[in-house]
Amino acid sequence: MAKVNINFIGLWRLILGLRSVTVEVNTVEDARDYVEANYGPLYCKWLRFRGRHDKQSVWETSNVLLNGRGLTGSEGPSLKDGDNLDLVPRVAGG
Repeated sequence: MAKVNINFIGLWRLILGLRSVTVEVNTVEDARDYVEANYGPLYCKWLRFRGRHDKQSVWETSNVLLNGRGLTGSEGPSLKDGDNLDLVPRVAGG
């Protein structure tokens, strides 16, 4: 198991009420499962409060960076102690 920092950027900090969390996981998939199990229900509650009743995923609505580099999809390399995963909410603008 690796001690990994998961950092919540921007709007995630407001919605989830935290800046970061340190967890022990082996893979990016384990980190995703942790985030969804612990923070997914809170995100869905926030959406319902705003009139949205579709199920959304914290992970799937984020750009995920591993040590500052973008990850594509949900799969990634094995993690090691001190790695940082940044979750940045996807937004649209013009």
